Formats: sequence, structure tokens, C-alpha cells
Amino acid sequence: MSYGFLDIAITPSVRAAQKESGADSLWSDFKGHRAFDRFTENEVAFIAGRDSFYLATVSETGWPYV
Repeated sequence: MSYGFLDIAITPSVRAAQKESGADSLWSDFKGHRAFDRFTENEVAFIAGRDSFYLATVSETGWPYV
């Protein structure tokens, strides 16, 4: 799975909130693959197979945050 979403979702205010709650080190050594910014066929199939719904908002940078 691609992890480029972290570059969008982990904004300075998110980092500040993580630091305040003591969770700021969770992603500090993350080595995931960030080269792609789209879901693969596997993620598309997984989401399509769900019987639930997804709620989204927009982050402070204007990107969707689900």
C-alpha cells in the first residue's frame, strides 16, 4: 500500500497534537513506500467490498481526510 497520504495528513497541527498526547514518536522511523499517491487494485477491491460508509472532511491543507 502507498503511504503518500501521510505527507498530506500529518500536518504541523497534527504533529503538535501528537506531541501533546505523547504519540509524536509513532511515525518518526516509518519506512513505508511513499512513491505513489493512488490506491492499488487491492485497496480498491477492499473498499468496494465493504458494507459500511466512509465519512470525510478536509484537512487544514485542503486535502480530503477520511
